[in-house]
Amino acid sequence: MANYYKLQVSYILGAMFRAGKAFVVFLVASLLLQPSHVTFEGDPIGDGGCTTLVAAGNATRDGSVILAKNRDLSEYEIQWLYRAPREEHQEGSKVGLQYIEIPQVPVTWAWVGSKSHTKKWGVGMGINEWGVSVGDNDAPTRESLEVESGLHDNDICRLILERSRTAEEGMWVAGALIDEYGHSFIGEIYCIADQEEVWIVECAGHHWAAVKIVDGVTVRANQFQITDRWDAGSDDLVEYAVEKGWCSSAATFNFAECYSKQGYPYQSSQTRYERGMGILGEKAGDLTREDLIDALSDHYEGTHMHRTAHDNDFYRTICSKRTVSAMVAHLKPDQPSEMQAMWYCMSSPCISVFTPVYANVSEVPDPYLTGEAPEDISNYDEDSAWWVFKKIQLLVDEDYDDLHPTVRAAWDDLYGQGVEELEELEVELLGLFAEGDREEAGRMMDSFVTERLKEAYDRALNMVQELSGGEEEEPAAVQDDGGYDKILTMVGVVAISIIILGGLALYIRRTT
Repeated sequence: MANYYKLQVSYILGAMFRAGKAFVVFLVASLLLQPSHVTFEGDPIGDGGCTTLVAAGNATRDGSVILAKNRDLSEYEIQWLYRAPREEHQEGSKVGLQYIEIPQVPVTWAWVGSKSHTKKWGVGMGINEWGVSVGDNDAPTRESLEVESGLHDNDICRLILERSRTAEEGMWVAGALIDEYGHSFIGEIYCIADQEEVWIVECAGHHWAAVKIVDGVTVRANQFQITDRWDAGSDDLVEYAVEKGWCSSAATFNFAECYSKQGYPYQSSQTRYERGMGILGEKAGDLTREDLIDALSDHYEGTHMHRTAHDNDFYRTICSKRTVSAMVAHLKPDQPSEMQAMWYCMSSPCISVFTPVYANVSEVPDPYLTGEAPEDISNYDEDSAWWVFKKIQLLVDEDYDDLHPTVRAAWDDLYGQGVEELEELEVELLGLFAEGDREEAGRMMDSFVTERLKEAYDRALNMVQELSGGEEEEPAAVQDDGGYDKILTMVGVVAISIIILGGLALYIRRTT
């Protein structure tokens, strides 16, 4: 009888062992067939980096130029909505940047932009008083970099705003700075727009290429996209690449392939590039500001790449928990430069609201200029607009699918009110500018921007209360808990257990 039970146990354990082997084969196959994780060997960007979208001319419903960008940094890199007035400077003066000093120009133009106040002299995106808007994107380059003897990318963004009256002028400003000083730690892409056109300047260490866009759509993630056609660039752009052995001749020159680091194209950038081009391409010819706002809020919904928003272990999404602010510059050809607006959003755009801001405002409400280091959830400050919007994101991410629709509906309502008020304001402003009454126009623009920003902040405070159930408890930070890795660990434990039991079964068989 004892042998009978031993045989039964042996039979069961043997079956488990065979199942375990099959399971291991399945596990290995599934891992090989899974899409690459967003951070993988050969991808120098990983899960950081910004996304910029462009729609111009015949691609937009109103013939405008729309430049949209998500500013993606470390998750708690506090943003200020920073403004600088027009200023005059003494001849021979210098300006201190992130790492170096350079000669100052006689006049710097007024601008407003998204600034990592506790870390950087420059900005990652913004708009100036002439209606020139800019956003930057990291792009790995194989060319030697200047480290702390060169220019930070945010330096160049700010200098473009301070020194340019058109997008083309901004392109030449960026090119001249790169030629002379070079980049510090990484290559960069600058998308520079005005109400007529867009210039995209792709910069390596001391070399650059630029293309002009008047019509159509394009996207930049964190890799170069210019190939064998460009409209401006470094004088020795091709010769340098041939000399370095990056291509065999001028006939085989391709800027992106020659000047990018090994591994180009990078999966974390290529998926966003293709996704953005697909979204914009579907509506090209009828694109609106709202379409680009929606694109900035995208997590690959409706595709096989979609996972939980802000928690996608396989694909780097356009909207991310690392998105600390966003901008949509809607530049209209039939309006004065003073009326060109940047629609600004703090934290991830999918759970936040875009508010119109003019570059020549005389002040920004205090909550948008509040928030200091250390950059950690323990430093939450309800007096800071950025922290309040970030807290909303953290609270929504605790149950995104359930909470997001309600939050989105509330912000859409506020955005709609802002659009209606802006349209009414613009009618009055056009009349005032036509009459030459810039002083009254400026006063009305100041009042409008201040009221809209304060309303967004007040609504955000109320939303935090509602999402917290009326309590003031600090939200738990939504950590990158390595969900995929946890699953693999659990599966591995199960597989090992089955193999051990199978081995025990074989032992029993051999001893019975």
